[in-house]
Amino acid sequence: MATVYNISVYNNDTFSGVNFTVRVNLVALNLTGAAIRMQVRKNRNEAAIIDLALGTGLTITDAAAGKFRIDEQIFSGVPGTYQYDIEIILGDGDVKTYIKGNFIIIGDITHV
Repeated sequence: MATVYNISVYNNDTFSGVNFTVRVNLVALNLTGAAIRMQVRKNRNEAAIIDLALGTGLTITDAAAGKFRIDEQIFSGVPGTYQYDIEIILGDGDVKTYIKGNFIIIGDITHV
């Protein structure tokens, strides 16, 4: 079962990033050799408005301890509430989704 973690960002502002630690039965999941990707969509059938992967917005920070992060970056999009999940493809080929939630883009008042 995936843990729900909601993320809010201001449209076109610099997002500070967020760190995650994946644990299974209280034990850190070893991410050595893993691939990680994240997509943000209005719903499953809509096109992804954000598509991140290792090296393009996601970084493993301590593989043995199950730690990775969404990197600091600017997110742009139509303000609203979207859904996301983070898929981990383990070194043995197993595919797991441990994190999901709402991804909220907040329209800012001050803008160009």
